[in-house]
Amino acid sequence: MRSAGAVAEVVPHSTAELGSAKARLDQLAGIRDTAWSIDQISNRVNVQIYDGVSDADRSRIEKAVSGYGDAVKITERSGKIESTAYAMRGGLGITSEYTSGGTNWITTCTAGFNVQNASGKKYMLTAGHCMGGGAVTWHRRSGDIPLGRAINWVYGNDTDQSDYGVVEYTNSDVTPNGTIQYKDGSEGQISRSASAFEGEKVKCVGTVSQDLVGMVLATDATVTYTDGTTLRQMIEASNCSVHGDSGGPLISDETALGILSGGSYADQPCGDSDGQADRSSFYEPVYKVLSWEGLKVY
Repeated sequence: MRSAGAVAEVVPHSTAELGSAKARLDQLAGIRDTAWSIDQISNRVNVQIYDGVSDADRSRIEKAVSGYGDAVKITERSGKIESTAYAMRGGLGITSEYTSGGTNWITTCTAGFNVQNASGKKYMLTAGHCMGGGAVTWHRRSGDIPLGRAINWVYGNDTDQSDYGVVEYTNSDVTPNGTIQYKDGSEGQISRSASAFEGEKVKCVGTVSQDLVGMVLATDATVTYTDGTTLRQMIEASNCSVHGDSGGPLISDETALGILSGGSYADQPCGDSDGQADRSSFYEPVYKVLSWEGLKVY
């Protein structure tokens, strides 16, 4: 009331107009890394567009509100919008603490790919040999966040003499994303799986190292490691890998190809200091694991 010092003010945009603009935007809900809301104080609809929004999606947003003039303000912001749950992606480090022979051990490996079954339940693929000795309960290396427990794994002791493990996510505070995280913190989406072919350009990522420039050398390799284990029908690639990278993803663009099993010169660093021109690494083909386990990437 005026007697109490309040002053009536006519705003340029009605509640109905702002509600209409937001309703148009809500029809586009589902575009990643976007947010919008009605700001009563500024008398407009504020739209935030974060990193990663495509030009096509940006145009869709602009077109949806093109008739509302300054009733809508679009602001670009850096970063991405993520759930406050702990994110888990392929390429990140994982650890397992266990006791064997009266001694406490810690195994460090790498998450390969996040996958799901027909019901949408989430799992993580990594190397089966990482489970050796009883390493079946896994944590994210960064922050020591509990992830889940291995429900199936093989290392040269199955019919196909393969090397893979399946970890079931059991921590509801963890969000398994269908992406790969590179060493610089950027991400790459995984949308499909396929069999590799000779000469294919590939990338591999591990918790210790990464080699983003490589090629497939063979798709039906038989390899016997120094521990005497023989694996068959493995992918051989020219990429570098070191201890701790086991389980890491081999990819081509958005395609999941393999899970790192082992390689030559694994005790020597990758990168510019790598002087081994004949370096190679071996991977379990992902498409076979998905078929055997009834899983798929997403």
